[in-house]
Amino acid sequence: MIIDYCEQEVVEGKMQLHIGLQFEDEPDSLYVAELAVDDEGVVTEWKLFFNGFDCKYTFRPDEKEACIHYAAEQGITIK
Repeated sequence: MIIDYCEQEVVEGKMQLHIGLQFEDEPDSLYVAELAVDDEGVVTEWKLFFNGFDCKYTFRPDEKEACIHYAAEQGITIK
């Protein structure tokens, strides 16, 4: 998984992170991971979108850890 960017925004009073990524086996496809984060920085929901559509994807633990690590590098602490 190649992570491209991380953006933080507040939607209806709740924090969301959008993380742009690619999978090695699909180098021409750009995806967006949307993470819902509570007030303590805990990710309460993980979603993956492609062209605005929910992929119904289940993130593996190592993929979640990579996203959490990347967000930390950008100054955003999540759990």
